[in-house]
Amino acid sequence: MSNDLSFLQLTKVHQWLDELFLAHRTALLGLDLSQAKLLFDRYETNLLLHMKDEEESLIPIYGARISDVPGGAVELFIAEHKKIRKFLAEFYQALRELRNNKGLALKHKAIELLDREGMYAGLLQHHHAREQNALYPWLELITSVEERANLLAGCSSLSAYKASLDAGQGAK
Repeated sequence: MSNDLSFLQLTKVHQWLDELFLAHRTALLGLDLSQAKLLFDRYETNLLLHMKDEEESLIPIYGARISDVPGGAVELFIAEHKKIRKFLAEFYQALRELRNNKGLALKHKAIELLDREGMYAGLLQHHHAREQNALYPWLELITSVEERANLLAGCSSLSAYKASLDAGQGAK
């Protein structure tokens, strides 16, 4: 099977998103608030696009054709996406509020945000593992080559990832 026709290529989107988030956190660590916000916005936009792809195209097919996958219930994927969105909203607000601080107060608030982002990174790692071990492999089994090609072609986040590679942007 061609790698271009595998849902497992979406793991590269996960890696790209993880790199964007790490670049954001690195800028935050250096108190470069403008760069941290810019990178967070890019990360958030592409992550939301990726979750939309999953929720509107992939998870409905998975849910309709699969049942009783240990650790792979549709409700788990949707609940985790909801938690992820809550964290993103929290981080967006915290980044806005950081601009109101200076000196030691700014450093303390940045540390608090980095701590929360560390908790989020753990959730995200667990969520990505669930998708890579359940959602994507099962989608491989329950879709035809033609259906898989159409679904992957419709994944906007995969297109965005490939465009970033073509532009030589990566996580920068």
